[in-house]
Amino acid sequence: MSDLYALLLRAKEEDQVAISELIEKFDPKMKKLSSSLPASEREDLEQELRIQILRSIQKFDIEELMPFWSCYEEEK
Repeated sequence: MSDLYALLLRAKEEDQVAISELIEKFDPKMKKLSSSLPASEREDLEQELRIQILRSIQKFDIEELMPFWSCYEEEK
């Protein structure tokens, strides 16, 4: 099982440490996306992206992913 998947499972269970780790994992990408904006807008965009990560964790349906993941694990 990948580290990201395990982290997502923990975050889905509202593990605050896992949620923080997920946000940190995507932080460099968020900073890169916002780097072209003026400083006054950068923080707002990064905050909105963090909110979207939290919403995505809540919406994520692990049951839908399981058939895919089991195929991936069998190939190893």
